[in-house]
Amino acid sequence: MAEADILTAIAEILTADGNVAGLAGARVFAGELPANEAGHMPRNAVVILPSGGVSLAAGSFLDHDTQRIDLFSYGATPFEAEALRRLCRRALVRVRRRIVRNCLIHWIEPAGGFTAGRDPDADWPRAFQSYQVFHALQEV
Repeated sequence: MAEADILTAIAEILTADGNVAGLAGARVFAGELPANEAGHMPRNAVVILPSGGVSLAAGSFLDHDTQRIDLFSYGATPFEAEALRRLCRRALVRVRRRIVRNCLIHWIEPAGGFTAGRDPDADWPRAFQSYQVFHALQEV
């Protein structure tokens, strides 16, 4: 049985959400912003990255775990980046026991507050929020 790809599943959740797609279109990426997108920035886009953090399943023998993720939303303006972050939050926190891309996700919750500013390298407007995701480790 294959390992579930939680980042790709989360990207699909966001891409399928009509509100997020209304701002970002198909520009929701797991792992990093593709090089061919950089020339078009700053514009609305979302990047989902794995992050560190404590596992809520530590010490158990579950075939489930929690994964902390960091969500970066970009926009042409700080207002657009923050608006996109809010739409992403709404889409993610509504997930309850759902299978996406063969990945069983039990829940997605904010892992703290949000922040906004500019990308330190490219100076693009962006907003940021972390989430904790409880999911099955193996595909279903």
